[in-house]
Amino acid sequence: MITMRLLIVCCLLLTGCSQNSLLTRQDYESSQRAFMRGDAEKALRYFPRRAEENTFITTMEQGYLSLVQGQPQLKGLQKQAALLENQVRYHVSREARTFFYVQTPEDYYPSEHEVIWLHFLLSWGYSLQGKYEDACVEAREAGSLLSLPWSPNGHFDDPTMRLFLAGLWAMCGEWREAQVDLRAAWFMDNRLTWAKELAEHEHPPAHLFLVLGGPGPEVEWNPELAANPLRSGRQVSFKLRGLKSALTMADRRGVVIKPYLSPDASPWYERHLARESELHEVILDSAYGGKAAVGGTLAGGWIAATTALGLAVGVGGTALGVAIINSEQTADAIKIGLIIAAYSINEGMKISQEGYDESTRKLKQELDPSPGYRFVRYLPEYLWMGWSDQPVAYPVALRTPSVNFEIQQLNVINRSAITLIYMPEAMVSTQTTCRHRTSSVVFLSDGAGDCPPESPAAGW
Repeated sequence: MITMRLLIVCCLLLTGCSQNSLLTRQDYESSQRAFMRGDAEKALRYFPRRAEENTFITTMEQGYLSLVQGQPQLKGLQKQAALLENQVRYHVSREARTFFYVQTPEDYYPSEHEVIWLHFLLSWGYSLQGKYEDACVEAREAGSLLSLPWSPNGHFDDPTMRLFLAGLWAMCGEWREAQVDLRAAWFMDNRLTWAKELAEHEHPPAHLFLVLGGPGPEVEWNPELAANPLRSGRQVSFKLRGLKSALTMADRRGVVIKPYLSPDASPWYERHLARESELHEVILDSAYGGKAAVGGTLAGGWIAATTALGLAVGVGGTALGVAIINSEQTADAIKIGLIIAAYSINEGMKISQEGYDESTRKLKQELDPSPGYRFVRYLPEYLWMGWSDQPVAYPVALRTPSVNFEIQQLNVINRSAITLIYMPEAMVSTQTTCRHRTSSVVFLSDGAGDCPPESPAAGW
């Protein structure tokens, strides 16, 4: 019994050793908790550093966390862009959808939206640094990946990304390009009539606001019954966590700025899953199949061992009870013998059931791919866009049913004044009120009562 347990533990440890160089959901817990409360500074401080340093995923995540604080750290993002330059490859799926992909040095294949966001982040950072020409170069690179003129059908494009790209064009001073992307967003989603209205402005508005919402999705295991049990067993889904609340904005004098909500990022992750299936099904089946085989062998061995032990307890106890009955042939002996036999059978069944439950729990834990699923966690899920053709007096108050805070100053003054910030908006429960010298913030947190550090609101 002890030998079997030790064997199983050792095998599981050896199986896990090949994965210890990759970060898991558990490694991100402290950082994610801080970010869900709107504390980007603490989220970056608690960011996991035991593995995957300077890789695509961690560079993107740390780059985003620095940008939402208004402190662009671009060297890592620049290095990633250089590594991926001229590496884009194209793939046509069975459904006639055209995917593009690149392979990083660490053998990660970034999603299409992640590659585009790399250029978004660089453009955003360059504008914050006043390097508007470089910012426009990165915006143009992102726009080319969204347009893909060589493939008019089935390529990746998205109205929310077009809206954000329009904001980046405005930041770097190219309003004509911003108009093109605003119209493209409306063309893809005709509900965005406000984007078409803004595109009809001959000149950029005096003030443009982009407010990023949502902390990024959580990945969940989503096993389904299918002809291929290995592939169906590793199915995952993405759950968006942002609230997409109604947002109000008003400046110091009470002038209202109407913000408009974009569609959410669900299509990014639907596309991601479709693309992963097309590009990696053979590799993933092989890797997952090996893991499933090892896990299934271990679980089967443990089930067999505990079933045998349970059977031995039941049979042995029953034999003992029968022996007592036969030796005494009295009423008390018969009673004792029957009690021993019944108890033994019951205990044997309990041992077998507990062994089965434990082994299946471990097998499920081994096969669940969601804790170590590879994707860029820190990206927004949607945005609000608002503008004013008249001068705006700061601070500007932003309010949702769950979050209140003030924008103390704008980000960029180019041909127009542009403010790009992140606002925490996620599933929350109890209210925490925090007041700082530079801002007044009310967060609905998870009950821990943590307040952000005494610094301006996220975005500076």
